[in-house]
Amino acid sequence: MPPGQGWTGRALLAVSVAGVPLVRFAARRFGRRGGLLVAAGCGLLFARDVTMTAAGAPARLRALPRFLLIAEAAVSGLATVTGLSAWARRPGAAAPAGAPREPAAARVAAAAATATLVLHTAREAIYLSPGHGRR
Repeated sequence: MPPGQGWTGRALLAVSVAGVPLVRFAARRFGRRGGLLVAAGCGLLFARDVTMTAAGAPARLRALPRFLLIAEAAVSGLATVTGLSAWARRPGAAAPAGAPREPAAARVAAAAATATLVLHTAREAIYLSPGHGRR
């Protein structure tokens, strides 16, 4: 059975679909800890994408999954760096009156994390398709 097929592939797809609202919930509900958790999750996806790329996975994929893998690696790296930066700068601490409490780095991190999950979900959906996204 090709990778991404079976119940594990379907479970991974369901988790990535559910991940988009969970990222927003974690970042808003848990503040700094939620932002750190989201950055760590994006870092794990980034490490997985880089490992897949280094192992030669893009050469075995069709054009769209290859593009999604490379785009996902770039966006998840951005989400990790900006998320850790926002966490280190203590979002919400001593914000001037009238300024948004969420710094720009935190907004970029949340948007990049959401984009990472959308790209990941699209790639996993292609892997579950009949052609498996492979050549």
